[in-house]
Amino acid sequence: MKKRWKILLVCVVVVAAVAAIAAGICTRYVLHYPAVGEDYQIHIVEVGEGLADVTDQVDLEALGSLLQNAKRLGYHRGGNTVRMGTRHVLIVGIDKTGPVNISLDEDACSVDRGDALGHYPLVNGEELLDQVWALLPEP
Repeated sequence: MKKRWKILLVCVVVVAAVAAIAAGICTRYVLHYPAVGEDYQIHIVEVGEGLADVTDQVDLEALGSLLQNAKRLGYHRGGNTVRMGTRHVLIVGIDKTGPVNISLDEDACSVDRGDALGHYPLVNGEELLDQVWALLPEP
């Protein structure tokens, strides 16, 4: 009888471990999180290969409200994965958790939360790049 209880206990522990792993995977790869906090303030907007500063030429309120709707995934990519092309946009800002840098490019769109973990991929980053690009001044 004791052997059955031990086997049952091992099965319960294995099922609990599998459920915890599945919950972790769901949290990192399926759920979407806000890219920026509600109190996000934009400090610098730079565009293009040379990262020309266009902060004074952009409607920061419109850009900020656009970024409020942006979502990121729960996992991060190590290092800087962004290649600065002609349609590159770098938005530097801060919210209550710390610095938040958003890199939008045709190759990769990501958020760096300043946590030294790397860049979090943006959900629908290409669409966000098109919307942000429409707010920028003509070159």
